[in-house]
Amino acid sequence: MTTPNNEPNNPYSTGGNQNSSQPNSAYQPPQYQAPQYQGQNQQQFGGQQQYGNQPGYGYPMAPPEGAQLAQTSMILGILSMFVVGLVLGPIAIVKGNKAEREFNTSATVGKVTGWIGTILGALLFLYFVFVIIAVIAIPAATLGY
Repeated sequence: MTTPNNEPNNPYSTGGNQNSSQPNSAYQPPQYQAPQYQGQNQQQFGGQQQYGNQPGYGYPMAPPEGAQLAQTSMILGILSMFVVGLVLGPIAIVKGNKAEREFNTSATVGKVTGWIGTILGALLFLYFVFVIIAVIAIPAATLGY
């Protein structure tokens, strides 16, 4: 399957035994154009279209304040389940309520984890109070004071 010039034939070409140095003249590569949008500032520079008001690379957009409050509420709610639940839990609930009320952003995860952390913190506090009372009361009852 070689040509007289000892070049291999392309078995997938449409011409069968055509010489591979002769390109298929029927094939035209597709021509791509940039999309045209109405209402945007467009300028032509050497065939390239430039769109106005586009942020440059490397400049991340800041998240909206409501999303930041919801995320802070979630983080504080998760932390409240493990550390200082009586302090961090109510803060997570308040921040979640503010995100939902003022910015119309869902903060359900932060509020739920805040409530769970608050309840766990309250139970842990009651347990320590019970242990302290038991430590004071048991020796007094056994010694007869």
